[in-house]
Amino acid sequence: MLGAATLTAIPAWAGTESELSAARDRLDAAREELNRVTGLWQETETRLAEAQDAVAQARAKIDGLQRELVRIRQSLNDRVVAAFMSGGSSSIGALLTSDSIEDAADRLQYTQSVVQGDVDLATAVGVMTEELRRQETRLRRAARQEAEAVAELEAEREQIGVKVEQLNNVVEELQAKLDAADKRALSLGGSVSITGTGGIQTCPVAGPNSFVDSFGWPRPGGRTHQGIDLIAAYGTPVVAVAPGNSRGASNTLGGNAVVVEHDSGGDYTYYAHLSSYGASGHVSAGTVIGYVGSTGDTNVNHLHFEYHPSGGAAVNPYSALVAVC
Repeated sequence: MLGAATLTAIPAWAGTESELSAARDRLDAAREELNRVTGLWQETETRLAEAQDAVAQARAKIDGLQRELVRIRQSLNDRVVAAFMSGGSSSIGALLTSDSIEDAADRLQYTQSVVQGDVDLATAVGVMTEELRRQETRLRRAARQEAEAVAELEAEREQIGVKVEQLNNVVEELQAKLDAADKRALSLGGSVSITGTGGIQTCPVAGPNSFVDSFGWPRPGGRTHQGIDLIAAYGTPVVAVAPGNSRGASNTLGGNAVVVEHDSGGDYTYYAHLSSYGASGHVSAGTVIGYVGSTGDTNVNHLHFEYHPSGGAAVNPYSALVAVC
């Protein structure tokens, strides 16, 4: 989100204030529209994760049912063969070969339990066959939802690209009006303001951006979203939010990534999906440590940002980002 604080220095010269006001209104509208599309993107990411997990669970269930059906059917076949080889009715055989009434009763009870076992196995086959049908229906539904979510994500990715470009155009237009009115090179995206304190002292994206509170939302494989995604144009500078030691931490999910271990409190912050790296080693708050991209498991240009107080689990940085971005 483009910080409102960057607009406070706008001068009110006669003849230009109305133009500046109109440009500010357009900037707010462009930012609001980008926020809306960003929210849709995050919601669709969640639906995709849920659909992918449902597909995986249904496939695992189907595999287990199919293995169990093979085992039970083989047991039934073995019982049929055994009954055929025994020469017919097991109940009559039990009576003819018994030495006493008591012995005959015991054998008859046993053979009846065998027959009941056959019935139970046959029932199990029917139950499992119906469950298999249900799981296959669930799999088809989940696969359809997954495909729909993928298509929606592609459409939203294109919308995001358009909205980011529109926001940047409005920022450039407003910048031009400011420069003409103020005769100063006040850069809305080129300078970094340190407006916060503690673990998050500045916005990690040094330029127009958009984000929603998606911390904790579902992700594939039973994971949850451990950070906030800040949408921004490709190549927008990414800066350290506090002084500390910056080091590369690339991985499959995050692609080109950076960890900054803060100077105080044992905190660290994590920055992922970078297109390329910036400064490493000891950096100050506001130092460029990378640039926005879409490396790793995404095709949308954005920064995935995490905040880990005292080196522990990630906590939701949304409120802190709202204060500085």
